[in-house]
Amino acid sequence: MTKTASAKRKRAEREALKESERATKRTKSGDPEDLYDKKLFVEKSAGADRVREARLYELLGSEDSDERVAAAETVIASLLDGDGVPEDVLKRHLDWRLFRGLASGRAGARLGYSLVITEILRQLFGGDALGASRYPGLTFDKVLDILHERTKPTGHMTGQEERDFYFGKLFGLDCFVRAGFMDDDLDKWDNILQQLLDLADKKVWLRSHCGWVVMQAVPKLKADVVASIIQKLKAAKWTKTPEGVGIWLAALETHPELDGQGVENPLDPKVLPNLPAILKDSVSGEEAEEESAAKTKKKTANWSHQLHFVWPYLLGYYVSKGAVTDFVAFWRRAVDDNLFIKSASDGQKLRGFVVLQTLLMHPLEGNESTLESFLPHIFSKNLMTCLMNQAASEGRYLHRAACATLRTVAQAAQRSPEFTSIIIENLTTNNGVYNFDVRTGAKTIETVLQRIKPEAADDVVGVLSAPVIKSCTTGKDMDKVKVELRAYVEYLFKMATAAPEAALQELTSLAYAPPIWVPENASEFVKDLSRNRLQSAFANLSKKAEDTTYLCTAIEAISPDYIQMDAKLKKAVADARKKLKALLQTASAKPAADGASDEMNVAKGLSLLYAIAIFQLYNAEPDALQLLDDLRDYQSRMKTDEDEAAEFLIEILLSMVSQDSVLLRQISQQVFGCFSSRVTSKALELLLDVLSADENAKGQQSLFDIENDDVDLEDFEEEDDEDEDDEDDEDDDVEEINVDDDSELEIDSDVEFVTLNAADDTSEEKEGEDGSDADSEDEAAEDEDAEEAKNLEAIDDALGKILNSHRLDKDADASDSDADMTDSEMLALDEKLSAVFKDRIKTKPSKKKERKAAKESVINFKRRVLSLLDIYIRSEAGSPVAIAALLPLVQLIRTTTVKSLSDRSLELTKEYQKQLKKARAANKKQKKTVKVDAEATLQLLKDIHAEAAASEMNDHAKAAAAASLIVGSTLFIADKASRPAVEAEFAKLERKPEKKGRKSNKKKKAGDIDMAMDWKNWRQNYEATKRQ
Repeated sequence: MTKTASAKRKRAEREALKESERATKRTKSGDPEDLYDKKLFVEKSAGADRVREARLYELLGSEDSDERVAAAETVIASLLDGDGVPEDVLKRHLDWRLFRGLASGRAGARLGYSLVITEILRQLFGGDALGASRYPGLTFDKVLDILHERTKPTGHMTGQEERDFYFGKLFGLDCFVRAGFMDDDLDKWDNILQQLLDLADKKVWLRSHCGWVVMQAVPKLKADVVASIIQKLKAAKWTKTPEGVGIWLAALETHPELDGQGVENPLDPKVLPNLPAILKDSVSGEEAEEESAAKTKKKTANWSHQLHFVWPYLLGYYVSKGAVTDFVAFWRRAVDDNLFIKSASDGQKLRGFVVLQTLLMHPLEGNESTLESFLPHIFSKNLMTCLMNQAASEGRYLHRAACATLRTVAQAAQRSPEFTSIIIENLTTNNGVYNFDVRTGAKTIETVLQRIKPEAADDVVGVLSAPVIKSCTTGKDMDKVKVELRAYVEYLFKMATAAPEAALQELTSLAYAPPIWVPENASEFVKDLSRNRLQSAFANLSKKAEDTTYLCTAIEAISPDYIQMDAKLKKAVADARKKLKALLQTASAKPAADGASDEMNVAKGLSLLYAIAIFQLYNAEPDALQLLDDLRDYQSRMKTDEDEAAEFLIEILLSMVSQDSVLLRQISQQVFGCFSSRVTSKALELLLDVLSADENAKGQQSLFDIENDDVDLEDFEEEDDEDEDDEDDEDDDVEEINVDDDSELEIDSDVEFVTLNAADDTSEEKEGEDGSDADSEDEAAEDEDAEEAKNLEAIDDALGKILNSHRLDKDADASDSDADMTDSEMLALDEKLSAVFKDRIKTKPSKKKERKAAKESVINFKRRVLSLLDIYIRSEAGSPVAIAALLPLVQLIRTTTVKSLSDRSLELTKEYQKQLKKARAANKKQKKTVKVDAEATLQLLKDIHAEAAASEMNDHAKAAAAASLIVGSTLFIADKASRPAVEAEFAKLERKPEKKGRKSNKKKKAGDIDMAMDWKNWRQNYEATKRQ
């Protein structure tokens, strides 16, 4: 058939396919309904038959394996089922469809077509012998000739097209091998083997693929056939090639009797020294460079992420044998001293990394103990040096490969608890370094520790502590010892989340009773660091509600005998531990009555507070005793007045939230969640008052009970100008002097120091002008002035000693000297004066920084209160008490200068709507009614409407609209008598309609939301739902 005829045939198939798509009924997948019918192909296909045939072969090249397999089964059945198709038809399909399709560039074409060809060859020349009985014209040689003809590059082809043809031939030869009909036929095998050798010799980048085909076939062949193959490979000089090594090993594994009969073991100790040179240039076929010259046919490129097949085979061989000694010798020669030496190329080092990854992720399949025995030996010296160096610098060529290898190491450590301790030990000791993560810049050990299995934790603690104990007992460099101690504490902290029991026990020991191996001059350092990380670990545990009980248990497990305390503290700790134990029993008991669950929540919250109070006592924090007193006071108030107790608890939680402690903030949120159902309107008001505080020093004063005398009233006025842009770098009212360079601060020696009490003079003038303000100063202010006077007097005395002078208002006996100072004396004097003024300037605080700090403290406090409100809204949105939070949230959006606070308030308002909808659905299901204070709720609705008119911001309007709808609907549902009043309030918001024929000239504002229309829509939905 000519190329012209072939082109016409293709064009006819395409036209028939298009016509059939228009006329034929389609299934959901778009294929004809009879596509997968097992009916034979016709000799001269046309119309629907041609469409079906074309579609099947198209699916045969699909990237979807299911589609390929289904199409392959149908094609095979359509060719060979029953009496089969005529020989001409089968020959046409083999010639123009199947073998030709092997040269296709489509991703799945070779795989799909190979399935069909392999099965056809098996039935033609295998047990069924259809070639002899039914298709005598399709002999072995004839079919092989068809393969050669259809996979032979011709004409002017691009490199990729030529590559496709050669790969097609390789897949075709592989079909002959996998068909299995040549296992006993040496002549046919020799023919196919010669074709593979010729192909490997012609295209060097196909050599590994050709070797793989032969190696896969060896286990199925008889010994005499294998021996013949080996002799032919020897003649082709494949003995000292990576492919030859793999084939030789496969032959000896299947037929060990061949050892010494012309088949040498490449892993024999006598020839093992030759193996590194063979494996050094082992690359996969896709990365080998094609060389046309005969001299360079064996030369290959060495950059490849795809590992040569001989490496996985070798590694699997050693793992299956379990011979550790032999493996150690192999690894040292073939990997460490071969691929990771200094003279190795980057490509060879890359191959070494891939070899390591392959071994670490080798399928276990009962080989856990073997791999466990191999692990200590694979982290060899040269490998670890190269791995750490490449991972540490992003500029190195193999940085990404090294990081990928470290990720594989971390994954391997998580495969089995036995692997974890061994891998960590080899990364931190032997050829690694204790600060491995710092050295490499990766987070390998951190990742392993954060996902460690609890059963491996004790072994890992032992592994991590051993190097530190050695350094502490034998090391002389205290700085190095402290570095390792810090790393050890950090490792324990990373473990605390996944394996808290072992990690917290060790941290507790270091924090309160350091082991004897810790040097005395590092004991306090270890205590402080461990206590800090212990507190952080508790904070992480407290984030999860299910871990809070464990947190209490962990703190209870800390023995007070470790800590030095006086008699008063010991008694307080003992009493608190007794109460904590009793509360934990109550919190863990099963609820026996309806109200028992609430009691359990209260016990859980109190146990957290007692646990934190005990922990603070252990750390000698000043507020610990006060917290215990407050808890006792709270419990006594609960017995008499629960409302008052709720307010007192909120005060306790606010005092905890205001502190710069993540642990206290997390605990306060957990405790608040336990007590949220007991929050009263007055208790909630304590939280909401924080949101209305000014975001400046005045607001800080009101929130934190700062004395009036500690705040300059003039600051309030200045803050009003700076709130809009607190990053403004304008000059402060006090000029800052740069004293970092002594040379810039110069004072002439002839200046007469009459007085340095200019501040005193200024304040005296001010007192004369504003006598009424001076009369109002209290004793604390007088003490402060006296202290300031003492400081100035001290400066005067220091300058007097330096200058050998005195103030004019002091009658001191001083001898005048008219002698001039030398230059060196003047320089020395300048240095002393500079030091005095440096101290003076450093001690004078910056008002701008104070104002900024005050603003940040108020903003942070508001953020934490919003977090508490979030907890409250999510659990108590259906409570009538909760609606009091809406107006402060809306007002905060308008008054705050911080966008994050505004966004958070809007989110909470929207969250309220979601939770309220769920609460109403639950109440309706349980037939519960909610009672509200009608008068107060109606007034709240009016206040929200007034607040909505106070700003035109879009977020403010959205929040106000949501709040209005929540309050209005709540009152509308709960109190029928108030419905007219609610309707009247929303009627006031209705907009006047525009006159007909006129267009409004008013532009729609950003915050222009029709709240009245929203109310009408809600009411209509409510009425419709009620009628259902």
